[in-house]
Amino acid sequence: MTATYDPFLVVVSAFIAVLASFTALDLSSRVTISQGTTRKFWLVAGAITMGTGIWSMHFLAMLAFSLPVSISYNFWIVIVSLVAAILASGQALFIVSRPSVSLTALISGAACMGIGIGTMHYIGMAAMQMTATLSYNPLLFLLSVIVAVVVSLVALKLFLRFQQKNQKNRAISQFISALVMGSAILLLHYTGMAAANFKADYDLYVKPSSFDNSFLAFVVAIVTFIILGITLIIASDAKEA
Repeated sequence: MTATYDPFLVVVSAFIAVLASFTALDLSSRVTISQGTTRKFWLVAGAITMGTGIWSMHFLAMLAFSLPVSISYNFWIVIVSLVAAILASGQALFIVSRPSVSLTALISGAACMGIGIGTMHYIGMAAMQMTATLSYNPLLFLLSVIVAVVVSLVALKLFLRFQQKNQKNRAISQFISALVMGSAILLLHYTGMAAANFKADYDLYVKPSSFDNSFLAFVVAIVTFIILGITLIIASDAKEA
């Protein structure tokens, strides 16, 4: 079956990927300089914010995706994919917030994060309910996992490089790093989508969705912008305190 994408939702998902990366970089500095209970708070907040942003980018890109059959999503499987994204993000922030990070820790962390984000993607794909069967090209599937790990390694490296910048160069560095990280997240998603093969099967029964996908995309985007916006405001106030 031939797939198409809603260009507007693709752009919105890309913007969220960059904004989530920008917010995560901002929070990483809070995690690094904090200690005790405060550090745990920023670590959890960062994991939730970054994970939600990555998941939202993925889910909006999925809602932008359409086939010549009706597509709905299993709510609980979608939630599991969100949890996977949050856990992977928490792993990343935990690594980069250490006083020093060895090459071994960086690579193992990237592997864990990449597998976590890849798990989020494919669990999210499993949530699709449609009159079609889904299979994967083995080579592209493997490539998507490799891309996930490499992307995670780049992201962690950018986190660490960002931490080393002085205040004067931090804003520019944060913006450039967010663009690179956001682009990398998009690359990961669309590599995974390229691995997917859909074949119509009208013998399958799919319960009609109670939500319109356009409305669902609107809600996800608005809620994500609110979460990221509030997090940036709180982090900014904490810096000035």
